[in-house]
Amino acid sequence: MSDDSSIGAAMYVPTIFECPNCKETIDTKAETCRFCGVKVDHEAARKAAVVMANVNQACSDASYMRSTALTLPVFFLLRFVPFFNWVGLIGLLVLTLVIPFWALRWWRKYSEIETDDADFRRAQNRVKWIGIIVGCVLVVVVVANIYTFLHPPPNH
Repeated sequence: MSDDSSIGAAMYVPTIFECPNCKETIDTKAETCRFCGVKVDHEAARKAAVVMANVNQACSDASYMRSTALTLPVFFLLRFVPFFNWVGLIGLLVLTLVIPFWALRWWRKYSEIETDDADFRRAQNRVKWIGIIVGCVLVVVVVANIYTFLHPPPNH
């Protein structure tokens, strides 16, 4: 079910889903919803559980990406701290290169999910803006470095 490489992840089969009648979370093995009593269609429940698991993973990945992107200003500022300037430079460069590709990968992995989940919509919006903003930072860094290389400051 999962595209993760671990054995535990490969054996995981989602078993909870949202009841289509009352929207409470229930188990796919239940015969009826314990909240509203509606009969459970096991095939539909299995599909809904997979969607719910994918939505939860997409939201978690988007949250982790946001937390990582928020470290960019810290690495930027570390560039000006003695003895930590290399840490700041390397962190800034690596994250500025990695995050836009990470956002593209997120879109490729989760764009096919069909859901009305508000958290998923927020995650989509968050990943879109992270990718755009960090992608623009990457372009500015590359252009500034090319300009500096082609137009070195005069030696006095």
